[in-house]
Amino acid sequence: MRDAVKERLLEIAETLTVEAGYAATFKDRVYSALLHHIRAKLLNGSSLGLADRADVDFAWRMLPQVKTKVASIPGLIAGIIEHAD
Repeated sequence: MRDAVKERLLEIAETLTVEAGYAATFKDRVYSALLHHIRAKLLNGSSLGLADRADVDFAWRMLPQVKTKVASIPGLIAGIIEHAD
């Protein structure tokens, strides 16, 4: 399940990056920001590798909502790409 979360999160990052008008090569910045958010909000601060199975399952179920929410905030992806370091 942990690998499935990572894989789906990378797909979401790529989709959001392209939809925001950037080359897919910037998906790593978006992926990193999304993973940081998921760790803080859904995994109790743990990495995917160390998180409880129940938290990983919950994060998996929440990924569609995370994508929808992030996509609905104007300029968020652009801000992540332009200013993330």
